[in-house]
Amino acid sequence: MSNLTHGPSRLSIAEVDKGSFGPSFIIQPISEHTHTAIILHGRGSCGEEFANELLASTLSDDSTLVGNFPNWRWVFPSSKDLWSTAFQEHLPAWFEAHSLTDPTARQDLQVDGLCESIDYVSHVVQDEIRRLGGDQKRLVLGGISQGAAVGMWALLCHGDQATGLGGFFATSPWLPFAAGVGQVLAGQQTGQSNGTAAAAAAAANTRLNDMLLSKMANVAGGLHGSVLQTTPILMGHGVDDAYVDVELGRQAAQVLTQGGGRVEWKEYEGAEEEGHWFKA
Repeated sequence: MSNLTHGPSRLSIAEVDKGSFGPSFIIQPISEHTHTAIILHGRGSCGEEFANELLASTLSDDSTLVGNFPNWRWVFPSSKDLWSTAFQEHLPAWFEAHSLTDPTARQDLQVDGLCESIDYVSHVVQDEIRRLGGDQKRLVLGGISQGAAVGMWALLCHGDQATGLGGFFATSPWLPFAAGVGQVLAGQQTGQSNGTAAAAAAAANTRLNDMLLSKMANVAGGLHGSVLQTTPILMGHGVDDAYVDVELGRQAAQVLTQGGGRVEWKEYEGAEEEGHWFKA
């Protein structure tokens, strides 16, 4: 904890009353507040635990994120506790993911939790933008693993914005319903057959994609690709990641890039947590 504090008043736990999402862990800026980072944890963690792990880490020059960005407010939301069919127990998760070997397995289990979490994260984003006087270019959104998955969807549902966020980053990412997202970003109606092999392949997931995308119409601002063109995006993935295959990260980056995103993609080796962590 000592690595995070510059006085006890700078740390706070923000209780939430939206459903059963956990409290957000917040670190206030050292100096005048100019920017905000919202960072989403992975499955099995929570806002406070993730914040302690991330912000206690040092950069290559032994400095810390908080020390390098004294004007930033750091917000670490927490997910709900959900029943995992894979592990047969309740654990913190933004949505149910039956398999990371095959993310398309039992996608029906992902829909409700994913929509609820996107809606919740979108509310957190809007609240923090209001704190910045409406200047969303001073807000950065990001996440790791399942948090990156929800973060990408929250970005896409940020609305048809002429001005995007200040930035988005994703570490060890994967994109739920990637095929359907790619279709929508390409301006195609999900599952509509035009006689091509690509459309036929995409139509295989029509029912589940329609289920998700129809719900998304009532979540945040709906699914929009224009925000990708106005938000700088950094995505990174360890080639030796033991939990989320780098190919899933490559797929996510490709979908966002083909949708018009300004994506910078990085691959690395030797990160902590068996390759499933950040690396500068």
